[in-house]
Amino acid sequence: MRVKDGDNYILVGSQGGAPKDPARAHNLRVNPHIELRDETIVHPMRVREVKDAVERARLWTLAVAAYPPYADYQARTERQIPVFVAEP
Repeated sequence: MRVKDGDNYILVGSQGGAPKDPARAHNLRVNPHIELRDETIVHPMRVREVKDAVERARLWTLAVAAYPPYADYQARTERQIPVFVAEP
């Protein structure tokens, strides 16, 4: 799944609407320096969890537009599904 916002990538910790965040969300919080592969290109990126409500709403809208099941996943769980931004 690829969701881009300019040069940034939006990462969603949905885990299909499970009650707990996926392990990758915890890993991104602990180690925000990643290499992101987009087709054949590998990008060194830094990830941050989006806490600002306005920014999160905008990015969540982009993510749901790219993959509509995210909205169903959010409806299945009481937790707020985490949204991260990977930036160059």
